[in-house]
Amino acid sequence: MRWPRARRKRDREQLQDAQARSLYERLAIAGDTDAMNSLGLLLSEQGDLRGARTWLQRAADAGDPGGMYNLGVLLREQEDVEGARTWLQRAADAGHTVAMSYLGVLLREQGDAGQARTWYARAAEAGDPDAMDSLAFLLLEEQETGEARTWYARAAEAGHVGAMSNLGVVLKVQGDLEGARAWLQRAAEAGHVGAMSNLGALLKEQGDAEGARTWLQQAADAGDPGGMYNLGRLLHEQEDLEGARTWHERAADAGMIDAMTNLGVLLDEQGETEEAYAWWQRAAATGDTDAMYNLGVRLYQQGDAEGARIWWQRAADAGDTDAMDALRGNGGAAGEPSS
Repeated sequence: MRWPRARRKRDREQLQDAQARSLYERLAIAGDTDAMNSLGLLLSEQGDLRGARTWLQRAADAGDPGGMYNLGVLLREQEDVEGARTWLQRAADAGHTVAMSYLGVLLREQGDAGQARTWYARAAEAGDPDAMDSLAFLLLEEQETGEARTWYARAAEAGHVGAMSNLGVVLKVQGDLEGARAWLQRAAEAGHVGAMSNLGALLKEQGDAEGARTWLQQAADAGDPGGMYNLGRLLHEQEDLEGARTWHERAADAGMIDAMTNLGVLLDEQGETEEAYAWWQRAAATGDTDAMYNLGVRLYQQGDAEGARIWWQRAADAGDTDAMDALRGNGGAAGEPSS
């Protein structure tokens, strides 16, 4: 009798793993550091972390940079941060490019941005696209936008999809909309969900509603809250209220504050005041001033001037100018809820 296909495939893979393990063990016992490293990785995949650590330690102690790097990664996963840093440092010092980049990540997590930048730069100069992207992000945080753009461009040209998306965002901020659209398009077509969302938003701003809807739909279907939110806004503008409500609800349920506020506006327009209040209150609890202002507007219109004043004051204290105007006018300056 023939076995089901999945069963035969699983047994074949197990046989291959067993054969590989047997070979690696023989070579590792004979002193082959590549085999020690490979055996450690195989054992890790099989869940034998103690055995994995033993063989990766032997490879690392024997001076193998790959063993040092893999041991560092394993220790980081086991939350032995100091051990991880030690071995990643040794691998990086030995010229292991990926270890340089990963060491930068670890240092960044520990709050040492200066040293993280040093190792990102070394790995980036050695041609590691992940390090280029990480270095660019760090430079952007330090407001070195020109250098950040350079490294994002180098990573993007090297095929790093995340860098393509990030470069598109930077170019958009700098006003290069043609360049932004080109890079976001490349990243989106390569499957980057964030790029799909940002491309859709850009196309919407440029008046290409059809293109915007196509990319926002793809981002939303892939689970991106920003895509859901922007799709909801687009559908609202196109008077597809049912579709708008569906996507605003999904984005709001995913924790997107702007979607909570806009969903409240949509529900309020449809006369579902109680539901609108509930979403505005959730958004206001996170500090969203639009939601605070909206609560004040509706309370004032319902005759609750004191309740309105409380919400407007909270929004004004957070810098909302509409709320300040409403307070100065004692409600007279308040319009309709805003999104």
